[in-house]
Order: sequence, then structure tokens, then C-alpha cells
Amino acid sequence: MRNFSLAFIADAVHRRGGQERAAAEVLSRISRRISVTVIAKECDLGDAPVRWIPVRAPRRPSVLRTWAFARAARAAEHRANCTITNSIGAAARDADVITAQFCHAAFTARFGGIRGGSGLRAAYQRFAQSRFTADERRAYSSPRLKRVIAVSEGTARELQEFYHVPRELIAVVPNGVDGAVFRPAADAAARRALRERLSLPAGEFIALFVGGDWERKGVRDAIAAITGLTGTRLVILGTGDVGAMKAHAIKLGAERQVMFPGASRAPQDWYAACDAFVFPSRYEAFSLVTLEAAASGLPIVAHAINGTEELVRDGENGWLVPFGAHALREKIELLRDDPARRARMSAAAVASSRRYDWDRIADEQFTVFQAAATLATGGATSSARSAP
Repeated sequence: MRNFSLAFIADAVHRRGGQERAAAEVLSRISRRISVTVIAKECDLGDAPVRWIPVRAPRRPSVLRTWAFARAARAAEHRANCTITNSIGAAARDADVITAQFCHAAFTARFGGIRGGSGLRAAYQRFAQSRFTADERRAYSSPRLKRVIAVSEGTARELQEFYHVPRELIAVVPNGVDGAVFRPAADAAARRALRERLSLPAGEFIALFVGGDWERKGVRDAIAAITGLTGTRLVILGTGDVGAMKAHAIKLGAERQVMFPGASRAPQDWYAACDAFVFPSRYEAFSLVTLEAAASGLPIVAHAINGTEELVRDGENGWLVPFGAHALREKIELLRDDPARRARMSAAAVASSRRYDWDRIADEQFTVFQAAATLATGGATSSARSAP
């Protein structure tokens, strides 16, 4: 019996963003059990005992960046000499384990692969999506592949439908949330203090959106949904085309109802200060922000997409609504006008988030890595961490 080691390949690993943060949470935990080498352009895991092999690649255009990164990562993987390799999607040309945080073929089939824009920009997006889909198809069809981690049941179905990944290779392990960080305000006084510090109005109903890629994630619909609702505001937390969304709000007459504070290093404060979470995204694998909203006690108003359809119990901790601003608006009004309902749904949201504790998620992923390592070595593996 001998220890197994893991090489992890992704563009970046840190506690910002979505899949970058998910990777950071898992690797910071399992690196205390086995030897982990991160192969990435950027890595910030604090004091976690990992080795980092930096990889350089151009920032733009995206098609050249992914090609150059995968090529450089392959060379770094050989130097790392680990038992198995885990890749986020097609970050690596192939891997023993792939973690599916997106499915480009599904996104292209259902929404054309367009994230906003027209003309040359849209044409380039279609071209880029075709390349990303081809890269994923190659990675998922590799004979080297031993296991796939899908972060939702919906993503697992997409991998089978679009890439013909055998179901027996897929383990569904969702993303997670740290309930010690994301939690409701301690009491009404603490909530008032948060609003004052964040320059939020004390007496209004505040809906929150968190994320980037605003066109795909339906920010225009979120703005339209709150337009004209008395005593209601929308906070859009994150980075995106502020100019375009401000212009949209002005066109609708909602410019005074929408706030754009930008990205935050303490998003937990914004969750705890708001009343509801509005997330009209058209496509996700399993969004971290919905888990963070639930853990923070925010009822969720969203569409029935991957991950969200597993988290949200309609009418209990939120609602799954049809596409379009009208359906969003109806539920926002219900929450605004019924504080008792809002309190019940807040408690249910917190309770529903507990299954997604990061310690549990890391344990489930570790089990998948262990199975892949056993296949890679013919059974000669141990889960103990090797001495530094």
C-alpha cells in the first residue's frame, strides 16, 4: 500500500468567483489528507499545504488562452508526477477525474452560447463556444477518464446527453457553503447596523443579485421585475457592464431603485442585510451564490435550472418561476408584503443549506478521488498524507 497524490488543473484557485472558490474550499480540506499539487495561473490557498506550479497563458483571446493553458498544464502535469489528475472541465486536455462546473454543449444547444452582444461580438462568442464544446467532448471521451464529478443532477444528465458519459462514471457532488461565514444577521439591531454601514435604506425591501456575466444571468429581468414597486430596491453585487444596465434601468424608469456597489470582499454582509435573493440566470451547473443566499436566510426567487431546482423547494424556501420579469415580480411582491411568510421562508432556507456544508462536500469528493486512484494503481493506494 502507498499514498496517492493529486494534481489539480484549473485556470485559477482562490476564494473569489464561483468555481475558483469551490476548488479552494475543497482543496484546502483534502490537502491535509493527501499530497496536492495545483497547476494554475493563479493560486491562493492561504496556509493550506499545497504545492503550486504556476502556468502562464495569454489573457485574450479566450480560445488562444484555453489552448495555451492546456498545453502548458500538460507539461506541468508531467513534472508534478502525481497518482491522478483532476481537471475543472477541459482545463486539461484529459484527466483521470473531471469536475463539471459547466456544460458548454448544453449551454450552446439551449441558448446559442451567446452571453450578450451582437454582430462581431456574437459571432466570436459562437466560434469560441464551438471550440470550448470540442475541447470538452475530447476530454470526456478520453480513455484515461475514470470518474466525473457533476455538481448537480442536471449537469449529470447533460453530460450523458451531450457527451455520452456513462452514468456509472458520474458522481453527483454539489457545491457547498460555509455556514459559519454565510448566515443571517444575529438580530434586528445587527441588521440595521449592516444596512447603515453599507449605505442601504433602513425601511425598504431589498432584493439582492450576486454574480457576473449579467446578460446570461438575467439582470435585465431582475431590474424590470422591481421597476415601479414601492419601497423596493435591487442591489446588483458583482462586476459587469454597469453602463448597459444603468441605461436599461433609466429606460424603465428604475434608476433610483437599482444600486451597483461592485464586487465585495465581504459578500456575506450584503446577504445578511437584504430581504430576498433574485437570481434569474438562464444556465448554471450549480451556482454558489444560491447556496450562500440560502445559508444567509434569504428566500430565493429563481428559475428551475441546474442545482437551483435541487435546492429550492417551491413555496418553502423560495420559488422556481418561469422565465421573464413578470413571474419574478409577483414573488418579490409577495415577500415584500408578507413579513411573516418571509420569516418562515428564511428559516427554511437556512435549514435547506445545511446539507451543503463544505466539510461534507470535500469528503464526498475525496471518496471519488480515492476510487480513481485505486483504478490508476490497481488498488495499491492509501488515503494517508505523505510526509512533506
